[in-house]
Amino acid sequence: MIATKNVRIGYSEAVTRGELQDLLIAGDRHWNPRISGLFYYGRQLAARAVSENAPNSLVVSSLLLKSCQFVASGTISEEAWTGDSLLASGAYDWLHCNLGEAVAETIRLQPTTKRFLATVVPNYFRQLHIESQRRLFMDGGFMTHIERATFCGNRYHANAMTIARWADSPSDVFVDTPEMEFFFSFVDSVAFL
Repeated sequence: MIATKNVRIGYSEAVTRGELQDLLIAGDRHWNPRISGLFYYGRQLAARAVSENAPNSLVVSSLLLKSCQFVASGTISEEAWTGDSLLASGAYDWLHCNLGEAVAETIRLQPTTKRFLATVVPNYFRQLHIESQRRLFMDGGFMTHIERATFCGNRYHANAMTIARWADSPSDVFVDTPEMEFFFSFVDSVAFL
């Protein structure tokens, strides 16, 4: 078991390469399966991105999709996961400052992507688990024409759709899930550390 740091870096502050790596490893190896599961899920999505030769920013977006609030807060504790939106929690600012617009926007668009898919893809909503259906309505429900146009006008909407496709499809049994250290080079390629 790895000891976790409870040093609060702050959402708007930059972190060093080493601090970011320590946080990723601490979350991935955390004793609490609710926390370590979020990091493992990110590794699975990121492995899928690598297997499909996705751009580095999409690999990093996949890796941090569920764990970005922990990383942005600088601590791996349950209190860091607020459930608030990235904008409300300040995690979006941290992502944008440290990992760039492509990563920040792709992650921010995920709830909106689910709403878009539920609106435009027949039977998509019915295929969601009941908790995902509830969450979709908490995030705003089905989209209006204006909301759909706004979503499609975001230059990163295709990235967000790709991650949603990976998340919705069964895991590819032929894709190995590497250890967290494997993804450090991808993070380094987009980080402003």
